Amino acid sequence: MRIAHVISSINPATGGTIESLKLRNKLYKKIGFECEIITLDVNSKKFLKDKNLPRVRFSGKSIFRIINYFNLFRWLNKNIKRYDLIICDGIWEFIDYVVYKCAIKNNINYMVQVHGMLDPWFNRKKLKYFKKLIYWWLVQYKVLKNSKAVLFTSIQEKNLARKSKFFPYKFTEKIYGIPNIKNPFIKNKSNSLLNTYSYLKNKKILLYLGRIHEKKGLDLLLYAFESVIKFNKKIHLVISGPHKNDFFYQKIINIIKELNIRNYITFTGPLYGKKKWDAFIACDVFCLPTHQENFGITISEALSSNKPVIITNKTNIWKIIKDSNSGFVSDDSVKGIKSSLKKWLLLDNNKYNKMGLASKTCFKKNFSEEKIKLELKNILNFDN
Repeated sequence: MRIAHVISSINPATGGTIESLKLRNKLYKKIGFECEIITLDVNSKKFLKDKNLPRVRFSGKSIFRIINYFNLFRWLNKNIKRYDLIICDGIWEFIDYVVYKCAIKNNINYMVQVHGMLDPWFNRKKLKYFKKLIYWWLVQYKVLKNSKAVLFTSIQEKNLARKSKFFPYKFTEKIYGIPNIKNPFIKNKSNSLLNTYSYLKNKKILLYLGRIHEKKGLDLLLYAFESVIKFNKKIHLVISGPHKNDFFYQKIINIIKELNIRNYITFTGPLYGKKKWDAFIACDVFCLPTHQENFGITISEALSSNKPVIITNKTNIWKIIKDSNSGFVSDDSVKGIKSSLKKWLLLDNNKYNKMGLASKTCFKKNFSEEKIKLELKNILNFDN
């Protein structure tokens, strides 16, 4: 079977969507499927360095996005019959309308993976919600209604999407999670993070790994972190991830200065490959204090490294974490994150080790490739 994923950009700085595609590609290879990515990006060799990417076809030819949409339409209309299935990753962009038009015209099945973009959290700004509602009536609903299926990565995401106040709302819903891999370096003795920052070897490491973005709640973590330093002077916050030199990043820097906690924080920049996995191995606990998270690949990566996690109930897999006792869950507030940090610091060695084992079990049960294989089989074989 040949599958094409259509995505706006393969730039890793854009977030978890492209990361999920890399993981899906590994699964496709194992079951004998061919996968390609079609993107609006202008051909860029720096994006292709990642060996986990499938073949990438660049439809971008211009700095003007509208021109690239037309290029995508022309290319896809000409070549769409090469594929058995088209999956459009993301909504609220013209790419899914292009997929819809080309697929209907050529009688090719297509699906849309929404990647959390129907979460009610995004509707908190009324003007933005109203603009989306107009687009929903004119374009978006038609695209979703005529698809073979609209794909969600979890039941929680699907249930939240139904509360997003977009109407009409009637289409085929299916769950297609993200197949994650177990930490491949967990038994390695050499650790690049600890070798690079040797002063961390005697620290109790709290890891934040993700974009430095307003949605991720890093500002909450900083205030909560400062308030618990008095309980254990050895705790150290490692912040790993890309950022734009924008207002929120400057806000983070200003908060650190204001709280006078620079000596307790290390910025590593974005980490990939073994360096990323080594950060998970080196840490004592992983924290993602997000205001909204569709899935949280980094959460499952931490679990696969046998590490407890600290998350909010705005992550769509929070119930899995709570029920498995593999971490601490709170509201997305300074008070909530502070409470979780204190609970972590109060764990004795025995309870901490039990939580690490629970993390390992949780990963195997909920995020393994075998589970996602069953979901994939379901979405490919159901009658509609």
